Amino acid sequence: MRVRRAGILFLWLHAIVAVFSLAGTWGLYNLPQVPDWDYTALTFWLGISNIATGVLAALLLMASREGWKPALTLLALCMVLAGGMELLGTTTGIPFGEYSYTDLLGPKFLGHVPYLIPPSWMMMLYPAMVLTQVLMPQGWLRPALAGLLLTVWDFAMDPAMTTGFAYWQWHTEGGFYGMPWVNWFGWWLTGTLVAAAFWKVSAWRGEWEPAAFALYLIQGAFMAGLAWLYMRPLASLLWLTSAGVVTVLVWRRLRARSTSPEEVLAWHTSS
Repeated sequence: MRVRRAGILFLWLHAIVAVFSLAGTWGLYNLPQVPDWDYTALTFWLGISNIATGVLAALLLMASREGWKPALTLLALCMVLAGGMELLGTTTGIPFGEYSYTDLLGPKFLGHVPYLIPPSWMMMLYPAMVLTQVLMPQGWLRPALAGLLLTVWDFAMDPAMTTGFAYWQWHTEGGFYGMPWVNWFGWWLTGTLVAAAFWKVSAWRGEWEPAAFALYLIQGAFMAGLAWLYMRPLASLLWLTSAGVVTVLVWRRLRARSTSPEEVLAWHTSS
């Protein structure tokens, strides 16, 4: 329980960073006078804090449900496989399109991928896998669904992160606020690859973790809020609609799961 409490603590810190960032962004672009701060440095540290608190929340929540070995295995796979895809993408343009990171996420591996980016994939992939377990408990298509649920996050994230204080930038013409459509295929492919590898090599009880769902919604709403403030409303509405559909489907499946006394007891015990 101590591990889960620590995960909840980092989830709260993650939410605080999101709220502070949204409030600050609104103030910066709407108030007639703002404090004389170094907003580039502030954006740098808020970006680092967003990723660090999110990854730690996901890692600790997964460790409390699945054990440390599966949690660290997923983190390692994100670092190796997702990190490898990011390095491939930033050097060749495959499979995301041609892009490069700015200096707002710190030092970069081989000068291309910030060191925080590979582990950041776990922040949303673990929640996506938890939701997949609810929607599709079995079947060979589970990794593909996890990849799709992960990609929903990017509906708002890429438009939000490539304008204002941009964390990365595109070097090709794109049809969605400058982002090439192929980027979403790259997201789906990477998420599917990591999820498939994890379910192949590691134990997985697939226990329901409501805090993981909260992380999924908090981080998604954060990106959608930023996209809205940066005048990219279609991205916000696309995420909101998709997240709403996912929430309804998950809620209905959990409700159906809780029809028997034994399942109700198991659900509330695990929650």
